[in-house]
Amino acid sequence: MIRKSISAAFGIVVCLSVSVIGAAFAEEAVSEETVTAVTDGTPERYSLVSVDGDVLRVDRQNGTVSVCKQKNEAWRCNPVPLAEEAYLAEINTLAGEVERLTARVEELEGAEANGQSQLPPGSALDRPATGTKPGDQTSGMTSEDEEELDRVLDFTETAMRRFFGMVRELQKDLDGSGN
Repeated sequence: MIRKSISAAFGIVVCLSVSVIGAAFAEEAVSEETVTAVTDGTPERYSLVSVDGDVLRVDRQNGTVSVCKQKNEAWRCNPVPLAEEAYLAEINTLAGEVERLTARVEELEGAEANGQSQLPPGSALDRPATGTKPGDQTSGMTSEDEEELDRVLDFTETAMRRFFGMVRELQKDLDGSGN
């Protein structure tokens, strides 16, 4: 209800602004025969302004604005699209999406409260929490895991030392042959 009132008020303001601006830039007065043709016989209902050879028609009853052009000895009036209508349509679309997303969030929160998980099995949020507390530096590895890790690290260290030794030897060979 409020939105319609605001819409009507905004439409009237826009129409009045357009008619004032149109009157300021008007080239000439609208002829009597044009007034009769463009207003459908009700000239008191419309405010007319001649602009660039066309006629700007403002409806005083509902606030709509139309541009009237003469084609083939007949006048055709087309409504001027209002940006406000596009904004209201976008607002309504977004309001519908907000309602849909709010309902989905409530559905998911309700399922979570009932113990029904929407997550696939094995996902990070589906796994039980580990026994470690924040700031606790103890690892959850067994002694066998730690021994295996030590063996892997020792092997990696040996491989890296061999690789860098080979690089040093190659550098010496290249430096010796370049002199």
